[in-house]
Amino acid sequence: MDNSSELEAVNSSFYAHFEAADIQGMSDLWVNSDEVWCTHPGWPTIFGWDQIRVSFEQIFSGPGLPQFLTSNVRFHGNDHAAWVFVEENLLGSSLSAVAAVNVFKNDQGIWKMVGHQAAPLIPDLDLRTG
Repeated sequence: MDNSSELEAVNSSFYAHFEAADIQGMSDLWVNSDEVWCTHPGWPTIFGWDQIRVSFEQIFSGPGLPQFLTSNVRFHGNDHAAWVFVEENLLGSSLSAVAAVNVFKNDQGIWKMVGHQAAPLIPDLDLRTG
């Protein structure tokens, strides 16, 4: 992908805003419409920016925010839509590792987030066969 450096920057900004409890940064990053969706680990899927904003406000008001060390980052897509697979290794959280997919669309030359799906990784689960 020719735009992987742009996507890397916007994807990294998601985690920077999260760690800083920056709701305005999140608002600027996300498409502010009903088309967006978010599934935090263990939560039902939330639709629409207004409800997603409330979810981040609830998380940000909690007893400590995780720090993210991302790994196994993979960028896919084209000039109009892209998704980033990432493993979120969390410090300061009851979860230790999460598999996430962050979805972006190019809105008049600016990459905006339209979806986030995250689920805990199960430690020591070996799905290899043979």
